[in-house]
Amino acid sequence: MNVRGWSAPSSARQLAWAAAVFAAAGCSPSGEEAAFPSRPIEIVSWATPGGPTDLLSRALAEAAPPHFEGRRVTVMTRQGGAGAAGMQYMQGREGDPHVLGVFTASGTVNMATGRIPFSPEDFTPILRIQVDPFLIAVREDSPFRTLGDLFAAAHARPGEVSMAGFGAASAHFLGFARLRAAAGDPDVRWIAYEGSADAVVAALGGHTDAAHTNYNIVREHLRAGTMRVLGVALPVEALPDTPSYAEQGYDLQPVHWRGVVGPPGLDPGIRADIRARLMAAIEDPGFREYMERAALEYATMADADAFGAWMAEEVATSRDMLRRLGILDE
Repeated sequence: MNVRGWSAPSSARQLAWAAAVFAAAGCSPSGEEAAFPSRPIEIVSWATPGGPTDLLSRALAEAAPPHFEGRRVTVMTRQGGAGAAGMQYMQGREGDPHVLGVFTASGTVNMATGRIPFSPEDFTPILRIQVDPFLIAVREDSPFRTLGDLFAAAHARPGEVSMAGFGAASAHFLGFARLRAAAGDPDVRWIAYEGSADAVVAALGGHTDAAHTNYNIVREHLRAGTMRVLGVALPVEALPDTPSYAEQGYDLQPVHWRGVVGPPGLDPGIRADIRARLMAAIEDPGFREYMERAALEYATMADADAFGAWMAEEVATSRDMLRRLGILDE
């Protein structure tokens, strides 16, 4: 039957027409996974705009498109509830490979404290990208020359030595708590500030004896010669003469870290594909420049499962320390 010149297509033409329909819809006859990526990629960040996690999200969004078939990559900021708002959004996108989240050490601490109703198992680990080693900085005229000097003073004068740092029961706080435990639990007062930069300013102004922070926060003060670093959790290229914690007798490496996770239920094959694409993206010259500018260290780990195990261990370690400090009862 013909209607206004329309005739039934041949088998070959039917197949070609069906393929065109699937292509136009952004999928394939065998399902969306076979055509990945079939639409723009969304990177969910639940951190403060302009902060280190937000900057990582945007550096990824800039570097990723050539490695995702030219698809647009955007950053969606979903703040609220100590990260719960962004995590809840990802929970609602189960199995969707086009939605990725930037996960950090703060997320695992919030899980450990119970501030958010999630665990690492609620997401699909993909790639740990970077670590930002913690360090202890003091004013240039400080009497402390080593970590041992600082802790010896704290042992001799309990409660008189003070440490400025970001937040209470934060990744920064727990990183220092672990170092203090390794030093025999000297009584060092933790003075919490709303930001790492504020904590450094407090130490610089003599309001505290030292600051627990990261290199990029004290970089300009070091260049100006107004501060010194007593020790760093991991070697930092920009601080070749600064001994690590381990080199000073404290066998631990507390760091702030950041990586990428997917929503729950992500297909294993797609996860491997995304990881490979992200690995290529973070090798781009522009992304490397961002890493160098921020003085961050690459830390990709062996595979996605290793990253998942790391997150679970971080939650357990944080929970144990919180209990040890009497902050967590359960």
